[in-house]
Amino acid sequence: MKVKRRIKNNSSLLLTPLIDMIFLVVIFFMINATMAMNPAVSVNLPEAYTAKSVVNEEVVVTIKPGGLVYIGKDLVKIDNFPAEIKNAVNISGKHEVFLQVDESVMYRYVMEIIDLCRLAGIKKVSMIAKKKSLAR
Repeated sequence: MKVKRRIKNNSSLLLTPLIDMIFLVVIFFMINATMAMNPAVSVNLPEAYTAKSVVNEEVVVTIKPGGLVYIGKDLVKIDNFPAEIKNAVNISGKHEVFLQVDESVMYRYVMEIIDLCRLAGIKKVSMIAKKKSLAR
């Protein structure tokens, strides 16, 4: 007579690999979030109540004290600016440029860059500011 043996089913849930993967995903997002908050070129931005965040894919022109101009992370000479900004806009596919200007930069530098953007065919130029808190 044949005796039927019960097959033991060892189907326990292994949580250790799952926890490891969740931990790695959390670390990935933490690193990317800090990189997104730290721009390529740091400036002391003015504050505004209506400031909005900028997406990383946007074309950002940074003006630092002394009239230093950056497109993204690259330092650009004023003489080459119209060609460089036109190239950056064509590569990104966006038809808008965001100006990130240090609050100590003189107004004439800002107007010069806006004028050069218009000469390059860019019709929409926006300013970046830090979000100002209503609470004091």
